[in-house]
Amino acid sequence: LEPKSKDPFDAMPKGTFNFDDFKRVYSNEEEAKSIPYFFDKFDAENYSIWFGEYKYNEELSKVFMSCNLITGMFQRLDKMRKQAFASVCLFGEDGNSTISGVWVWRGQNLAFTLSPDWQIDYEVYDWKKLDAKSEETKKLVTQYFSWAGTDKD
Repeated sequence: LEPKSKDPFDAMPKGTFNFDDFKRVYSNEEEAKSIPYFFDKFDAENYSIWFGEYKYNEELSKVFMSCNLITGMFQRLDKMRKQAFASVCLFGEDGNSTISGVWVWRGQNLAFTLSPDWQIDYEVYDWKKLDAKSEETKKLVTQYFSWAGTDKD
């Protein structure tokens, strides 16, 4: 029998933000309710918000292949699911597209370094930690969580 693998987030303070509650609201309510709920409940002391941009947009050819890149990354990061949330968007069309997303997880550092299992895809993205209290971050989070954003270019 293999020992149960330890959750890499266990060493961090739990904080007050409950991902399960947020995900339930996000999945079942309109953005007009779920996004304010996120900002109302978010615990910036124990959780962080990140922006990730795919580095190799010039290599993205077909939209369906880009969607497969995103889906594959989420599948490989499944064990992060309890302590993380992401909204990743594909902008553009065949031959002219970009991938970027807003990520939220427990802790203040880049979460992918906590487990070798999570390090497969993260290096093909540029990561920027966002200031959870800034209006610019609130606008970006709102756009990505509602899938109403536009590419930054």
